Amino acid sequence: MKNYKYIAIMVNGKKTKGVITANDFNDARRKLREKKLRVLDIKEHTDGNLFSNKFSKNRLKSDTISHFCRQYGIILASGINSITGLESLAKRSGNKLLSEEIIRIVNDLKSGSTLADSMLNEKSKFPKLLGAMVATGEATGTLEEVFKSMGTFYEREHRINQKMKNASMYPLIIGTTSFIMLFIFSSFVMPKMMESIIQVGATMPPISKAIMVVGHFMKNYWYLVLLFIVGSILFIKKYVKTPIGRHNKDVLINKTPLLGKGIKAVVSMRFSKALYLFVSTGFPLLQGLDYIKESLNNSIAEKSIQDAKDGIIRGENLADNLEKGGYFDPVLVQMLSIGEQTGQLENISNQMSEFYEHEAEIYLNRMVSMIEPIMIIIVGIIAAFLVIGVFLPMLSIYDAI
Repeated sequence: MKNYKYIAIMVNGKKTKGVITANDFNDARRKLREKKLRVLDIKEHTDGNLFSNKFSKNRLKSDTISHFCRQYGIILASGINSITGLESLAKRSGNKLLSEEIIRIVNDLKSGSTLADSMLNEKSKFPKLLGAMVATGEATGTLEEVFKSMGTFYEREHRINQKMKNASMYPLIIGTTSFIMLFIFSSFVMPKMMESIIQVGATMPPISKAIMVVGHFMKNYWYLVLLFIVGSILFIKKYVKTPIGRHNKDVLINKTPLLGKGIKAVVSMRFSKALYLFVSTGFPLLQGLDYIKESLNNSIAEKSIQDAKDGIIRGENLADNLEKGGYFDPVLVQMLSIGEQTGQLENISNQMSEFYEHEAEIYLNRMVSMIEPIMIIIVGIIAAFLVIGVFLPMLSIYDAI
């Protein structure tokens, strides 16, 4: 028997949380349903661990999920048995993690579990957003349509993620190349040049001395430099996975002029599209907001969604509480308010998702186009310092003559 920590909605609409003992994840969900509780979140209750991290679990990438959804949608449309179809996908998949995940789902299905419960299981590598949509598809008999729509959803997500990755690769490559250039020139090339110049009576100005000191340190203590760089990278990666580090990272990004607008457009697109999916399928909005929150990948937006959910529990509107959060664009908030008042929330949220997808691509493309000249300027400044460091001693020779 294991303990499971849960958050659920009671019959009177109030939120409750607690711990329940059950044989496994599915048994815990069944016991909560028998108590007439609508489960919002459930996970195994374990003692806190200093090294535990909820972000450490491997997750399937958006393009892999998109391919799976499309392939499984075709299987459902063809009338093939679900278990047989999944076993076929597991054998043909070139992704080891996906194959293992499909096999886990097949074993759960054979033991009597539903597809949604297996995807919402704490061991699942699939996003909870997908599991929630599958639960709706199973309840309404529209599982085929759900997988097709989610295939499109994750395909768009992959395209945006690729643009963000491409935008970050250019400065990374240029920065690495510039560092290597600086290391080689200051550690090996410049010392030999300075030795020849000093022999003919030149004096070294402060800038040349500084470059020589840096080069000498990097040449003789390169392992410390490498250790510092690797340690800094590992520390930053670990720090941004902590709640406070993740929040500080999102605040910094949000304050960066062009990057902040681009990321906000991406988050708004994810929110609008996920909202459309839940509203269009009739999924309970309160429970849906929990899954939407986990799909945003932004701590500031997640807090705004949580505050909005608490407001809905109090009987308030979604748009009004999003406006209080202050993160989402006023245009989005205003359109959602109109949708709530006119009963057109499904249509408006879908239109806003397309609008913000276009906006995100514009900002990301603009950011990529601006990165190139900025990096050229930075490399130019580094090269200028190196050139000045070499030529100033040479000029001192001419002054002496």
